[in-house]
Parts: sequence; C-alpha cells; structure tokens
Amino acid sequence: MLNALELFHYADKFRSHLFTVVLEDCSAIEELMLDIHMLNASHIRTLIIHPTNQDAVDTFTLWQQRGFPFRHYSNMAPQEVREGSDFFIDTTSVPVCELNLESCQEPYALTRAALLIAENIGADKIFFLGQEKGLFMGDRFLSHLHPEVLGKYLQEGNSFNIATDKLELLMQASGRSGVEVVLVNSDMGSLFEEIFTHRGSGTLVTSDYPNIIRRGRKSDLRDLFMLIKHEMLTGSILPLSEETLADNIGNYFVFTVNDSIVAAATLIDYGPAAELAKFCTLPRYQGKGRAMQLAKSMIKTALEQKKDYVFALSINEKMWTFFKNLGFSEVDRMELPQSWQDQYDFTRPSKAFRLKL
Repeated sequence: MLNALELFHYADKFRSHLFTVVLEDCSAIEELMLDIHMLNASHIRTLIIHPTNQDAVDTFTLWQQRGFPFRHYSNMAPQEVREGSDFFIDTTSVPVCELNLESCQEPYALTRAALLIAENIGADKIFFLGQEKGLFMGDRFLSHLHPEVLGKYLQEGNSFNIATDKLELLMQASGRSGVEVVLVNSDMGSLFEEIFTHRGSGTLVTSDYPNIIRRGRKSDLRDLFMLIKHEMLTGSILPLSEETLADNIGNYFVFTVNDSIVAAATLIDYGPAAELAKFCTLPRYQGKGRAMQLAKSMIKTALEQKKDYVFALSINEKMWTFFKNLGFSEVDRMELPQSWQDQYDFTRPSKAFRLKL
C-alpha cells in the first residue's frame, strides 16, 4: 500500500517537471522501458539522451512501433538540442536525442554534452544511468552530496568508483546552474525507485539551497504525512491519522531543502512542559544534523513560551544518544506531566528524557 501511496505522491509532486535522462549504458535500454513509461504516464516531461548507437536506435524504433510515444532525433549536435518550434518537450511524447559526438575531442564528451543540454533547456534534474549504483568513496556509499562537500573530498585525494575528472564536471554544473545531478545504475526499476520512492536509489548531487526551518503549513500536509508514514510503519512513531496531522500541522517544525520537506518534528504543549516528538528524516538526508537543528529550534520556542522543561521519548537507541547529546537527562516516565501520562501507552518500551529550561 505504501508503494502505491509513494507513487501517487511523487507523480503529483513532479508533474510537469523537466527531467533529462542520459543513457551511458545503451545495452540496458530494454530494461529501462517500464521506468521511462512511468515517467511519461506521470506527466513528467522527459528528454532522453544517448550517444551514437545503432542498437539503441533500433530499440527505440521498435518501441515506437509498439505504440510508445517516442520522437527520435538522430545525429544531433549538443548545441542543437534546445526547445523551439521544431523541438519541444511535453508529456504527449518523449523526445530521444542521439548525439553525434565525433567532433568532441575533450574527455567525457557525453557528460559534458548532457550537462550543457540540461542547462540550456532548464532541466530540474539530470539522471546519468550507467553500470554503477551511484558514488562510492572507498567502500562508503554516498547517497547525497553538496557540490562543496564533493569538492572537499576531491581535494583530499579520496578514491572513488567514478573518475575524478567526471565528478568535477558534475560538481561544477550543479554549483553553477543549480541543476540536480543523479547517478544511478541502469538496472530495471532503479530509475523508478530513485524518483517515485521515499528511499531513493542512487547518488544525488544538489546545492541544497535554501535550507530553511519553519512551521508547518496546510499545504505541507501530503509531504509531511508521507514522511511520517514511513516511521509509523517501523514503529518509531505512534500511529497518526492524516486528519489529526492536519489539525495540528501548525505545531510541526519542518526542515526544507529547495522547498522540499526533508525532516520534521513537532512540539506538543503540556502546560508547564512541552514534548519534542515525531522526529523523521528522509533516508538520504539523515546523519547531517538536520534533526539536531529542528530540536534546537523547538527548544528555543519552548523557552520563549516560558516552559519549565521539555521532554522526549523514543524506543530507538540512536535517539537516546541524540537527546543526551542535547543535554537531556534520562528520567522515569512517571515524572512527566500527568496530562501526558493519561493518554500514553506504558506498554511501549520507550525511554524518557528531560531538559530543564
């Protein structure tokens, strides 16, 4: 059920966005057809780019004959790929550009050409589909990177599974134009998982600006509910209806990156005290201090509200350490406000933490 919810949520979220899909591994085109079909069915404007490859041309021609709405453009120079009267990108058909790169003598000609095209047409994201799952630094998988962080890693001489010259091109493009760059493999379903699921699949390189913490709004309801839904399924957050969330959305603090909610938590009033609750962060944005910033913002708000103390509970051992690092002390749950105790399920194996203000 959650997969269906995710599909509809992200399909609506990205409706009318413009994505560029670069086929670095043309041998995998057949496997990608369902993923590409989902992009088109979701009304996401998509431009597909591939280098000169007769097998790729034959495959797209075959699928066009089967009724898939491809428009194939052969032997195009990168600078020719611009929207205009004879070339347009809409949701009625999917343009496929076969690039002639014979005159391009610089290394990584396909990468350079695709980045130029993405900038020229104003793409929101560019996906490089190859044989790699994404970016590894040594044996560490990097699911999300800011261009400046990637630059720092490169300057330090770290070892990557992708050539550093190519990474520098991606870093420069993301920092220059703001286009989001995604590295993902060309296996069946990988592109779908990256775009239409909560967890993502490959490596996202994005400038991540602006980063803003603000109160929840009614317009945040669907994004926020999808974010919390995953934590409810793991048991980390107690079940919550969409109606209850809507009624209390103003008490939520959300962390947004490029206007998208990537983390959230709520501050619940209990008279002289307030609870910090329902912490949740998108997987690829975890471990980067955003939950800590949300907590500090809520503690500051509780101070302004003249609360005596704030408290929090969790069944997650990582969150126990999180609260201790914020200066909380572990306490017996019976020391928390009576109004909180009256509605809490004490069979839940949680630990309580309190911070005096």
